[in-house]
Amino acid sequence: MSDPEQEPTELHVCHRCLVRLDASAGGVDLPRRLKAALAARGLAGSTQVIPSGCLGHCPHGRVTVLVSPESGRGAHVRLIDPEKDGEDLAEHVAATYPPP
Repeated sequence: MSDPEQEPTELHVCHRCLVRLDASAGGVDLPRRLKAALAARGLAGSTQVIPSGCLGHCPHGRVTVLVSPESGRGAHVRLIDPEKDGEDLAEHVAATYPPP
């Protein structure tokens, strides 16, 4: 198996969280903005943004994202601020799973 720091990563973004947000937070558009933030850090080829159903965390004003490396080891949930355009999550992914 490859080095876990270089394995592909999936970001499962809770669609239910997105549609519950105020329109001013731009929830439905968050996956596109998240992809742009990942691309700016060189992670576009190794990270997929995947819409998902409810992930069981229902934070007010936040979006639940399951961060899952391909192996499944080290998978964890992050609650992100939609008004930061995914920048906080992109920074976390870049630090945890740096691009090859």
